[in-house]
Amino acid sequence: MENCIRFPHLLKCEILDGLDVAFKKEFLNTCAVKNYKSRTKIFEQGEPSSGMMLLAHGFVDVTYIGEDGQQVFLARAKAGSSLGESEAISDEPCAATCTTAANTALLFCSKPQLFKALKKVEFIKNMAKIFHLRLVHDNWLKHISQFGAVGQRLRGHLYLLAETSLKIDETQSYLANVVGCSRQTVNRELAKLRDAGLIEQNGSQIIVFDRDKLGEGLMS
Repeated sequence: MENCIRFPHLLKCEILDGLDVAFKKEFLNTCAVKNYKSRTKIFEQGEPSSGMMLLAHGFVDVTYIGEDGQQVFLARAKAGSSLGESEAISDEPCAATCTTAANTALLFCSKPQLFKALKKVEFIKNMAKIFHLRLVHDNWLKHISQFGAVGQRLRGHLYLLAETSLKIDETQSYLANVVGCSRQTVNRELAKLRDAGLIEQNGSQIIVFDRDKLGEGLMS
């Protein structure tokens, strides 16, 4: 089955926005499908990128590890997102590590295919828009990480994680790591969010009731 039929939602992905349907179909159909049944690193910080990945199903966590060995959560890419394109074009090493969730499907676009697509002005503009959105996101994340209280940082990360699904399956240890605090502090802050009616906890699963309300004041 052709990729454009198997993953029809990708015809509306950001990197193909505004391009003619024939180009979109050809682009998707020439990509190689890669399925990951378990969490897998598809790009590793400091290593080269062999091409671009287009997320078809599932999600991908983007993380950065500093010289001190501490890992920072940067983003959770959702279906339709592209990954690794800037490194593939520039021949620079990956700026971060990208790890799939279990049962994730991606389309691999090789460097030759990517450079062929770059002959289209609309494709270049779409890529520039994506880079701009990442810059806005990174600026916001840096600001809240530097100036936000622990509660704000936790809400910010839950807000990002809830973009893919309102049901978040992450341990308190994981959240403590990405927020930069103790597990006990995360537990106290989650209790405050429960009392405010923003979330519910079912074991290690966090259910977000209202993502917009959770993010109020965070993006300003």
